[in-house]
Amino acid sequence: MQDNPYQPPAQGSGISSTDLRLSQNAAEFEFRKPPKPLPGVSPIGTTMARHIAAVLDNVLSAVLSIVVAKQLPTDWIALQIVTMVVVYLGYYFVFESLLSTTPGKLLTGLKILSFDGERCTVKQILIRTSFRLLEVNPFLLGGLPAAARIVCTRDKQRFGDKLAGTIVVFR
Repeated sequence: MQDNPYQPPAQGSGISSTDLRLSQNAAEFEFRKPPKPLPGVSPIGTTMARHIAAVLDNVLSAVLSIVVAKQLPTDWIALQIVTMVVVYLGYYFVFESLLSTTPGKLLTGLKILSFDGERCTVKQILIRTSFRLLEVNPFLLGGLPAAARIVCTRDKQRFGDKLAGTIVVFR
């Protein structure tokens, strides 16, 4: 039977950072890398819900940013672009800071927590939001970098999650 990586090992399982092996004449130490810590709450099964939430949130934040930017005079193109970026990122920052979720995540039953299972700090949300410019940008590769990272990692974390120490889980 395979061990569940989200459950602590059974007591007396013999896991240690060093193992002593006896050879013919001398004792040899084999050093093993300590296991990566596990999140306080399991992210298993969240991949599809995260992708659906990402599509919903990207559409909502993009529409909101366009509507707000179009309130500015049409000859202020540079300010309209800056406004669109600020509103797009602000959408995520405000919702995640206040509610630990976004409308898309709310509809799919997800929330954002600190890796240890506690509520995220504003600093963590700021890091997550900032990394959206690179990995979830609808104009640069779409959400492919984030999607690939979520699918391919044990804890289903995109780069922003990993650096912020956050995890997305079901409520």
